[in-house]
Amino acid sequence: MKNQGKILLLAFRKSQKEFFSHMLKEEGSENFYLKETRKLFLPSFSSLKHILKLNIGPACDFAVDELIAKTSVPFPKSVTRFVFQLLAYFTYVRYYKLLDQGWEKMLIWNGGKFRQLIAIEIARLLDIKVIYFENGLLPNRIVLDTKGINFNNSVPREKAFFENYENNKELPTQLIPRKPKHLEKFTADKIDLPQKYIFVPFQVDYDTQIITQSKFIKNMRHFFDVIEIIAKNTPYHFILKEHPSSGVNYPDLHKRADAIDNISFANGYATQELIEKSSAVMCVNSTVGIESLLFKKRVIVLGSAFYAIEGITFPAPDMETLTAYFEDFDALSFNEVLVEKFLKYLYYDYQVARDDDMYKNFVAFMRKH
Repeated sequence: MKNQGKILLLAFRKSQKEFFSHMLKEEGSENFYLKETRKLFLPSFSSLKHILKLNIGPACDFAVDELIAKTSVPFPKSVTRFVFQLLAYFTYVRYYKLLDQGWEKMLIWNGGKFRQLIAIEIARLLDIKVIYFENGLLPNRIVLDTKGINFNNSVPREKAFFENYENNKELPTQLIPRKPKHLEKFTADKIDLPQKYIFVPFQVDYDTQIITQSKFIKNMRHFFDVIEIIAKNTPYHFILKEHPSSGVNYPDLHKRADAIDNISFANGYATQELIEKSSAVMCVNSTVGIESLLFKKRVIVLGSAFYAIEGITFPAPDMETLTAYFEDFDALSFNEVLVEKFLKYLYYDYQVARDDDMYKNFVAFMRKH
């Protein structure tokens, strides 16, 4: 029997545990319960009653693609998938015991990775409402959503919605740099930036944004291949920057870029500077695409993205569309008023501010939804 208002805060990592602990300390723990997946050891035999309804397909698909993307090793997919299927069932019987305790809601980070997808599938079987949270899309913000994150979020996609939106507040003008995973890659000497260039921020090859939300671009090496084709037929230079959180190195791409006149890596520059000095930004579905709108830049989006909206950005789901944009690139224009309304909605209405009231607003949101 479900206990009305009983909310599970499910932590998969130490950082998530710390976030939840701070929230409970600030706002109290009535009906909120922090649990860690690393402490789940004993299987639940009652979970077997749902075993035939269990859908582990999405979790296993992601796990296989993530492993290959992280290691660059072409593991046999059939064998690898079988291993992850076994692990998925083992994870299921471990997690089920915790989730089968009458929760009404569950708060979970991201929701797109292997273990998270297993927990979400159990929540579906047990009729537990899932609430998702993630890093913010704009500075000093955090995402909290009942539908999902990134492309799966609840942000309206209709142009008319933002045309009718009104907000007179100011938007931020400073981005918050990410701390690099490998500092040495981002302390390189700064190259001389060309007068006209397209900024291309790389993304993490094994992130959900690439694995599950990018049908066109399969990984950053494929992205480079596409840029190389486009670069042959445009006077623009392409300035690339690796993602600070990526564990993948690209010495082969740096070598190839050195041999091409209008493609260069500029890891030594801050992302904001590269955006501000650019003529446009081209990304798969990066948060950098949204940040670039703050600086009134044209943004070409190659992957599935909630901000791929007419008048705001330029969706390019295939090579044909992308090539067409560069046939008359200087003619591409967007609606600055619409973009500003879109950003203000994201900043003030959709996301939660990282301020003194953040935890209070988190709790209020979870109680309400």
